[in-house]
Amino acid sequence: MPYLQRLKARPDPNKLAPGEVNQLMQRFDPYAGDVMVEGESIHWDNIEEIEVAQAARAIGPAGWLVRFFVYSGHQRYHVAFYYGNREAVLSNLSLEAAQYVVQATAFYSPHPIRYAGPDGLSPLIEA
Repeated sequence: MPYLQRLKARPDPNKLAPGEVNQLMQRFDPYAGDVMVEGESIHWDNIEEIEVAQAARAIGPAGWLVRFFVYSGHQRYHVAFYYGNREAVLSNLSLEAAQYVVQATAFYSPHPIRYAGPDGLSPLIEA
């Protein structure tokens, strides 16, 4: 089972588009003791798994309009944090923003966290 490998350097938010940085900083705030996800404080020791999933879009004209006009044709992702029997989800993130969230989690978490999602967002280890 893959786990996030602890990172030695914090990811750089300046690699994101300015609008993404502002949006993400309002919804995701990692720091040494806890992480804030959508206004909910979660202690790092309680997080068991992080999952990145491609956001579903409706088939047909409505889905096409949302993807191409709202999101400029780019795919969107959801990042879910699982802790106990609860979850906190950051929805409709760009791939770069999802990568930032995963890498920030790998940097701040004091213990390995299970990972499910696309390859290449952050280094992984097998446990």
